[in-house]
Amino acid sequence: MAAIRYGDYVAKINVKPLSDNLKELSGKKIDKEEIEADENAFLTKLISGFFKSNTAEFEMSAQLCTNLETMPVEDGSVQWTEEQSPYQPIAKLTILPQNTFSPERRVYADDVLSFNPFHCLPKHRPLGNIMRVRKLAYETSGKYRHHMNAQPRVEPVAIGELPD
Repeated sequence: MAAIRYGDYVAKINVKPLSDNLKELSGKKIDKEEIEADENAFLTKLISGFFKSNTAEFEMSAQLCTNLETMPVEDGSVQWTEEQSPYQPIAKLTILPQNTFSPERRVYADDVLSFNPFHCLPKHRPLGNIMRVRKLAYETSGKYRHHMNAQPRVEPVAIGELPD
């Protein structure tokens, strides 16, 4: 996990299931026959089936850097211990029931959107050498995808811009 700027601080961000219906899925085995029936879409079917009738809640937490020597920013392989800095809850994400894989959403997500951690406020920018390398990879792959899909690059700024 890589560090980000967190206002005047440096932090690592964690998102974990909060609602019981998500926690119950942890460690649950997926039926091998279900996977083999449609290897390319079994996860899509599981996720869309869940969100068709379930609300999901996640807790977002921040772990602040308290010591740059033992919690380095440039070496993303070093795990920051919770003994040095415990995660502090900063938000609850609630995802309401919805059709997550409508044809409109699939096209929008697959062909139009760019997923890039650098699409953020300056006070939340990614930090460290691995993130600097990823920046070029995200930009290059995004340009390629949009060119191949003959779609303009779109960066939504409001939830209403997403198709239903």
